[in-house]
Amino acid sequence: MDSIKLSFNVPKLKKLNTVCIIEDSPLESNMLIDYLGKYSNLVVKTFLNGEDCIKDVIVSKISPDLILLDYFLDSVLASSKDGLEILTKLKEISPNSQIIMLTSVDNERIVELARKKGAIGYVAKGASSFEKLDSIIRNNFSIETL
Repeated sequence: MDSIKLSFNVPKLKKLNTVCIIEDSPLESNMLIDYLGKYSNLVVKTFLNGEDCIKDVIVSKISPDLILLDYFLDSVLASSKDGLEILTKLKEISPNSQIIMLTSVDNERIVELARKKGAIGYVAKGASSFEKLDSIIRNNFSIETL
């Protein structure tokens, strides 16, 4: 009887080089920048609203590898679009960017809508949010830590 060889092609994870943070709280944005500092050679850009990030992606013609996106983005500009609207537009103009919703909203309906619109993860801000964020990043990217 002939033997059967099985081989599996494990997809190679994309290297994480660029991250955009869309967060209207400078304090929370700075916490994320500090946290992401553990990854080597990572370029991080921050935006107070989604519209500015969309403009940057269009003008620079550079798609970030990862986008961390808050849901409520109206503390600076009351007219700012919410995270789901921004998610939809970003997936249109930058389909290869991976998006994680990182927000204080812990609502199953919003979580499901975010997934349907293309988010790879949804993390409710809290005590374990950095651990959850780390897990999603490690499962979706090849990363180097300092």
